[in-house]
Amino acid sequence: MSDPRPEHGSDTVDVLRRVAGAAAVHIYEMEWLADGSYVCNEFIGEGVTSLVGPIPPELDEEQAWEAAVHPEDRASYDDFCEALQGGEPRELEYRLIGFDGVTRWVWERARPRVEDGRRLVDGIAADVTDRRRSADELAAAQARLAHLAYHDALTDLPNRLLFQEHLEQALARAQRGGLAVAVLFVDLDDFKLVNDSHGHTTGDELLRVVAARLREAVRATDVVARLGGDEFLVLVADIDAAPAADAAERVAENIRAALRAPVILPPGELYTHASIGAALYPADAGSAEELLSKADIAMYRAKQSERVALRPAVASSIDAAGQLATVARLRHALDRRELVLHYQPLVALDEGRMVGVEALIRWNDGARGLVGPDTFVPLAERAGLIGPISEWVVDAACAQVAAWRTAGIDLYASVNMPALMWRPAEIQRLLAAVRRSGVPSDRVMIEITESAAIERPACLEPIMADLHRLGVRVAIDDFGTGHSSLERLSQMRVTTLKIDRSFVAAVPGDRRVSLLVATIVQLARNLGLEPLAEGVETEAQRRFLVEHGCMLGQGYYFSRAVPADQIAAMHGRTVPRAA
Repeated sequence: MSDPRPEHGSDTVDVLRRVAGAAAVHIYEMEWLADGSYVCNEFIGEGVTSLVGPIPPELDEEQAWEAAVHPEDRASYDDFCEALQGGEPRELEYRLIGFDGVTRWVWERARPRVEDGRRLVDGIAADVTDRRRSADELAAAQARLAHLAYHDALTDLPNRLLFQEHLEQALARAQRGGLAVAVLFVDLDDFKLVNDSHGHTTGDELLRVVAARLREAVRATDVVARLGGDEFLVLVADIDAAPAADAAERVAENIRAALRAPVILPPGELYTHASIGAALYPADAGSAEELLSKADIAMYRAKQSERVALRPAVASSIDAAGQLATVARLRHALDRRELVLHYQPLVALDEGRMVGVEALIRWNDGARGLVGPDTFVPLAERAGLIGPISEWVVDAACAQVAAWRTAGIDLYASVNMPALMWRPAEIQRLLAAVRRSGVPSDRVMIEITESAAIERPACLEPIMADLHRLGVRVAIDDFGTGHSSLERLSQMRVTTLKIDRSFVAAVPGDRRVSLLVATIVQLARNLGLEPLAEGVETEAQRRFLVEHGCMLGQGYYFSRAVPADQIAAMHGRTVPRAA
């Protein structure tokens, strides 16, 4: 038994070390005994201790080897031994947990034989930890490269390539099963302010937080991807076709709710807002590329309006034939009483009490459901329909104010007036509508965007002066985005400055923007104007505005735009925070 056997000499060991990269080699002969146990005789090599470490005195080498087999590799090792007892040659790589605490990879090869009636096994076990580690590291590197090919390095979300594959698969399932698919395009508003104010490191961390919140806001089966920058995609697959639009809108609202809470980073509290556009298969598009394109278009429309998620059914771009069909239906919308007004509360920020409303038009289009103004107002302007529609808005808003007054509810209504309507003749028709309603003129406020106001000052200033003389309130909307000069602002006969939501979104976390908002508030008050903050969505924003003298605001923190009957239900009590 102690014969070293020439074929197992030191030269063999050296060759094995070079080929296997082995730190230790153990060559043995093992004899199976009748009771199922075995005796193992070492021929050459460092022995068992070189592979399992110092052996406790209560164990022999065979027991130590058995005890050192890694639990996760025990089943394969037992199969290996069972095959040897059955007379089959085998080889196996497995792990040993040494008594020195070191885990080693071992490659073992064994061949059964019978000699003089004895069942013997010749075997070799070699330490291949270094080779295995190199292979594992290479495999891990390859897996990492493969992962990066399909995932965003910053957020670890799927990238556009992987999203496209998921989308193609979802469309194939939808086609087979008569299902629908929704694609949501999510773009963070004013993200550049974060990078400019706090640096790209903070911006990157904010994107990671947003990515995590987006994943939490959707179903486990939905796919969230990052396109790059501050743009994300959401795939909502395998949904029923009939309520698909509602399902997509619920996802959009979940996303908005998930982004509403402040993000706590080293600079302080940061707030995120998103413009969300959506498109549906098969309602809006028939291919993956078309869905992505139309969701992108819808997002930009959302960004230009109220930054709320557009209904997927109206998200698609409209070709020439579609525009003609839409205009044809729009011409009959007034007669068919398809236009409706929703109202967003204007709130005294220090009390939470509603003092007025902003009237926002909606079109209950039979072909597409409730449609926002960004979809049809540009068409109405091009088709020459904006005059009758604007007159209807003032009529309807004044009639609603009159009805509320009869019910003991004293509110004023603010209406947005397109730039095309700021002409003497059109304004006179609108004032006639106010007089017909019997509503006091100070219960009406007309808004014009700052950019529109500075384009034609010579024309607008006399009109504003007439409105001011008659007691009608006039507001500059989106103030801060049009770069009005102080001289021009002092000459405009306006009553209210509406601070653009992009500035409000950054307070109080962004020090520079907060200083700018505080300056706008003080400027308005110095000019005898009422500052009104748009897009208030958090308690911290409300508190900051009140502390700096801005006592009016509107936004989802209080309520989104709702039908008139809900406004009546809110009156007389503190306006609740939106859920």
